[in-house]
Order: sequence, then structure tokens, then C-alpha cells
Amino acid sequence: MKNYFRAKCIMDDAIKVNTTLIFLTDIVLLWWRDRITEKRQCEIETWQEFQCELKGQFYPKFTEEEARAKLQGIT
Repeated sequence: MKNYFRAKCIMDDAIKVNTTLIFLTDIVLLWWRDRITEKRQCEIETWQEFQCELKGQFYPKFTEEEARAKLQGIT
């Protein structure tokens, strides 16, 4: 997705979030619907926040690595 956004000169976070949802409709929309409508969680406002949530949902290893990096002060 990063390469696509770069090629299309997309800088706005809201557009990035919506575009990603379009490309990953099947799985991500189920997750998104559950997160927003059923759980009533706060809205995601930035691209970075969306990436972190999405990766945490579908890539548990990423979540572990990110937490470890934060604890070590790397990120």
C-alpha cells in the first residue's frame, strides 16, 4: 500500500485508510465493522494508527515486535 500511495501522491490519512479498506474489503471490512459498530471503539484518525491496529489484528508477531521495540526505545 505504501508504494501505491507514493505513486498516486496520496498524503491524507483519511484517504489512505479508506483506500486500504477498499483494497482489502473481504477481511478488513469484517474487522472494521466489528471494531466500529459492535464494540463502539474510538474512530481511527491517522494512517499510522490504522496500520498499527490492522497489523495487530492480523499479524500478532508484529504486535509483539512493536511492543518490544517501544520498550527498548527503538521506535
